[in-house]
Amino acid sequence: MSATKRPSTSSLRRFVSSRPYVPVAELRRRFGLDEPDDMVRISRNGTSAFIGVPAREAAKLEELWARDELGVELSVDVHAPVVVGVFPMRIARYMADQSGANGHGPAGNGLDEPDVASDEAADTDSLV
Repeated sequence: MSATKRPSTSSLRRFVSSRPYVPVAELRRRFGLDEPDDMVRISRNGTSAFIGVPAREAAKLEELWARDELGVELSVDVHAPVVVGVFPMRIARYMADQSGANGHGPAGNGLDEPDVASDEAADTDSLV
């Protein structure tokens, strides 16, 4: 994205909500945030952290963080609160769907379970 076309708060929210976790590097790549030395302090309820995105996008992420729409993961390698990734605080609708439509959901493996009662009835009919 060019300097004149920057991501909106809603596009940031939509992108973060579409994944379970987004590293800061992925945010920079996805939205073309190429300024190499950007590091901005964001805060919420007395907690501060530094994030490596331009000030405009940091303000939008800070707003989403303050509204509990996204969470931040801090680095454990650095002795300062540095954001390494963000994640949605609300589960996306497709993740909350319990249908197991792709065969890997909590509703089972997508395979039809045999109906034991109908199998027993079929066995009984064959004996008569």
